[in-house]
Amino acid sequence: MSNTKQAAYENLRYRIISQLLAPGEQLKDKELMEHYGIGRTPLREVFLELQNEGLIKRVPRSGTWVAPIDLHFLKQITEIRIGLEGIAGEYAAERITEEQLDKLDSILKKAKTIKIDNNGDYEDLLKYESAFHDVVYAATGNPQLEKLLHNYQSVGARFWHYLVFSREEMTEQFESHKQMFAALKEREQMLCRTIAENHIRAYMGIINSKIEQSNRKRMQQR
Repeated sequence: MSNTKQAAYENLRYRIISQLLAPGEQLKDKELMEHYGIGRTPLREVFLELQNEGLIKRVPRSGTWVAPIDLHFLKQITEIRIGLEGIAGEYAAERITEEQLDKLDSILKKAKTIKIDNNGDYEDLLKYESAFHDVVYAATGNPQLEKLLHNYQSVGARFWHYLVFSREEMTEQFESHKQMFAALKEREQMLCRTIAENHIRAYMGIINSKIEQSNRKRMQQR
């Protein structure tokens, strides 16, 4: 992507994940083109990427909308992610390069300097959190696994913010990333697998709890 298009993609992705753009909200091409200073073709390419990540829904000749919130869909994706993240952690520990380790180290150092007292800093923190995952996925040396997990991570991040995320909880995510980084440096394949799986299992517990709460509320309303 060009720098302008990449910036538009990252900011629009952030606005969807952080709920600044509400589920079901229509995305108007003209307004977004003016806001980001890009043309129709680059915007369509941004939309395609976001659609592949499950963040938007597009209907030909009708329009584009922020994807709805569906906890059961999230549960299905997360069940798949547990195993795939573990595989990714194991492969990354085996195949990660020194350059990729340097990138992870840089991401963690940049994230550590961020103060979370305004939305701009929060947006940067979210970018670093996603970037950490992307480097680990790339380190697997498996483009198909990398693409699949990138898309699942985007959906997961959005729902995570919808469910429980505060600025403080976002910083806590990096404690798990620090553990992963240390294990990757030591090429500890099974440890990396365990860290990655446990990271998602903790998330799964929250999803199940929210679904149970929703079901109880529905039963009480009958």
